[in-house]
Amino acid sequence: RDEQRARILAGARRVFAREGYNGATIERVAREAGTARSSVYELFAGKDELFVAVVQDSAERVVRHMRENFQRSEGRPLRDFARHSFAIMFDLVDRDRDSIVLLLNAERNGVEPPVAAVADTRRRVLEEIDRYTGTGLWADYGIEVGSASVVLSHMYFGMAEEVALIQASDDSWDRDALIELLTEFTVGGLFRLALHPEALQAARRHQSQEVPAVDAEVPEDEG
Repeated sequence: RDEQRARILAGARRVFAREGYNGATIERVAREAGTARSSVYELFAGKDELFVAVVQDSAERVVRHMRENFQRSEGRPLRDFARHSFAIMFDLVDRDRDSIVLLLNAERNGVEPPVAAVADTRRRVLEEIDRYTGTGLWADYGIEVGSASVVLSHMYFGMAEEVALIQASDDSWDRDALIELLTEFTVGGLFRLALHPEALQAARRHQSQEVPAVDAEVPEDEG
């Protein structure tokens, strides 16, 4: 039964990524999974329940990949950390493009009622990124981001996600060159923020009307 569920989820992931929520049907999922419609209904009450299960399964796949690989980035110099982190996203899209496309399409299309599962998935992925790119990491490089770390995590992940999908859809783009572009863009932006901390102050002003001055020591550019 576990094997059958895994096969159906894999087929559903491909169908939902390719056809979207509205275009997907239980019949198409069953055909993709190489099983009967009745077998799908034995495990899932209908398309909504199947979609939620696929979203949650895709989330686990994404979070597991990022958690395992982000741990290998820890302790690296800033530029190496950024480069390795972006490579993680490109590797994820290469290996599991359907999961990324499914989650993005579901989020953007605002599918109801399964949209709650998508929102929860997005939150968990971003929390995982913030865990490794949060206040502690940036402080190590002399950049005090405070609560703005959440915003930076969204920017960091969203930028990597979109560029990786562009490259995956059109392999005429040079993967390594795009990773290098993302790296330099990010590192340059962080050094700029260290020089102009008022941007970070404004980004976290919603939490307090009195924002203490940030006396950030400008990190040494690694060249």
